[in-house]
Amino acid sequence: MGDDGIGLKVIEALKKTELDGLDGLDIADAGVCGLDLLNLLDGASKVIIVDAVLTGNRKGSVHRIEGGDLIEGTELHTLVSVHDLTITDVLRIGEQVQHLPEIVVIGIEIGELATEFSRDISPEVLGAVDEAIRLIRKEISSLL
Repeated sequence: MGDDGIGLKVIEALKKTELDGLDGLDIADAGVCGLDLLNLLDGASKVIIVDAVLTGNRKGSVHRIEGGDLIEGTELHTLVSVHDLTITDVLRIGEQVQHLPEIVVIGIEIGELATEFSRDISPEVLGAVDEAIRLIRKEISSLL
């Protein structure tokens, strides 16, 4: 897992966060979903995806990426995936087979892919959790 597991750490922290007035909010770990991610998108008005990214920016920096930019390829971000399909691939397929909700990706820069298995997340990347949650809360508040 290593730094590329930061999305799960953010989700775990988010589940412990007070999110008033959002009874319809679903928080899911879609880390190993592949095409099953499309089921989570179905019927949603907005989806916020949290994942590790490789952008060449400072390790631990947090980025807000529009889902449409990923689909169109206008944002040059590489989402990290240990699966056959990247999130970008799944969104491109989803666009062809269903109506996609508004999608925002909160990406946390990990600097490089891990070459060995590790459960540890580096301090620089772990330090981005609070900023990621702040951006997620901002996205959620736009729904109210």
